[in-house]
Amino acid sequence: MDLPASLLYSVLSAIAEAALTPAPNPQLLNEPTAIARSLPEEARQGVMLPPQGDGFVTIGGRQLPLSPAAQIRSRQNLIVVPAQVQTPVEVVYLTDASGAVYRVWMLTASEASVPRPR
Repeated sequence: MDLPASLLYSVLSAIAEAALTPAPNPQLLNEPTAIARSLPEEARQGVMLPPQGDGFVTIGGRQLPLSPAAQIRSRQNLIVVPAQVQTPVEVVYLTDASGAVYRVWMLTASEASVPRPR
């Protein structure tokens, strides 16, 4: 069975293009590329340790309660569960009226360079 020449050229062209396309830089994969986030001005900055599962989180050396509706966002702006935070990470966070942490954003290197209150 003979393949049409146009199909053969199309397949060969796709293979050649894939071979000549440079691989992505793995260091850039940690930075979000879709949209720039606007973080709240009133958010405080600190280093968050991995949560221990007791309903508290340690940020900047202070142990703070987590709100029942707490939301933690990754560097790619995806919602993650507290157990997914495995290493200390630079964050900005908001607390509710009772002092419980209810919003957390993990920071990229460029976002962490912006000075904020601690």
